[in-house]
Amino acid sequence: MEYALLGIIGILLCLLVIGIEYIIHYKMAEKDDNKENEFNTTCHKMEIWVEGILYAPTEQCRINEIQSLAETIGNSAEKYELFMAALNKIKENYIQAESSTKPIDDLIEQVDSIVDPIKIYSEMLDSDDVYHISYACRCLADHNAIEYKDKIKELSENEDPNLAYNASMALAHFGDTQSVANYIHRIENNKTISFRLVNEFFENFTGDRAELAEMLFKNSNKYMRNTIIKSIAQYKIERFIPMYLEGASGDDLEFKNSCIVALGFFGLPEYEQLFQIAAQDQYWVLRVSAIKGLAKIGTHTALETVKNALNDKEWWVRNTAADAMLSMDISAKDIEDILGGYDRFASDAIKNLLYRKIDMKSD
Repeated sequence: MEYALLGIIGILLCLLVIGIEYIIHYKMAEKDDNKENEFNTTCHKMEIWVEGILYAPTEQCRINEIQSLAETIGNSAEKYELFMAALNKIKENYIQAESSTKPIDDLIEQVDSIVDPIKIYSEMLDSDDVYHISYACRCLADHNAIEYKDKIKELSENEDPNLAYNASMALAHFGDTQSVANYIHRIENNKTISFRLVNEFFENFTGDRAELAEMLFKNSNKYMRNTIIKSIAQYKIERFIPMYLEGASGDDLEFKNSCIVALGFFGLPEYEQLFQIAAQDQYWVLRVSAIKGLAKIGTHTALETVKNALNDKEWWVRNTAADAMLSMDISAKDIEDILGGYDRFASDAIKNLLYRKIDMKSD
């Protein structure tokens, strides 16, 4: 009897727990639905605002509409961004119709002068939420709010990695060489993120990239030096050519490879001999970089070396050579000779790349 009673109590407790969990999940789902409905309602309202402002019958009506919009937005970054998203959607329609976007651009400028998004985002800098502060830094940079540069500079030295990154990226937008260099020096030993971030910083930096690179070279370790060289290679900064030439002839393999990569972007025939030597190096990564450089130089002798690399023992070298050949000035006969020849490595490399290119086109 006692066991039966305990069993019934146990079942009732289980049912109670299940019931409580069901109520909690129901309330959470209801809350999510309410948020989604609120979001959709706000989106719809902003689309109506856009139409009301864009097609206002008079300039005074338009100003009144924008002032009313500013009151509705208040200090809500979300509402402002939803309005701008709706406005940019119309701008996309103008672009697709090949119409001038000047009316939309003028309207954005007029709205910003009244709504004052810089004020909205600057107030977010005082938030307790680090993600809101990080977001505000990036948005203030997008709006060229240079008056908040000093405040953002302080935040770039914060111990929170997300905040430090976003504040420093905002400073890159402002072209602040010293602050960006300081941040990169702080992360140079973190190899899991530093290569990607250095590329991102140079891509978004609005100041003098050569000046930033030069500042970084002064105090960087070997790994960071090589990372910087590869990051700025695409910008073909001529003042670093002497350093590249020296490194390409040196004994430090990683530095040598970085310099070969950088010189390759220039595509100058006077450096071909360096690439020809590197293409025969025992270090296969260096051979890959040399093949890419020879492809850009494009001379007859460069083409012959690339052809020979199709028979390299390393798959990456063969694949790079195949890709390089298809980007060079070659004839259909060259490809036919390789595909129909006795060199299985060369034939497979070309076939593999041709199939990939055909698949990409069909997609």
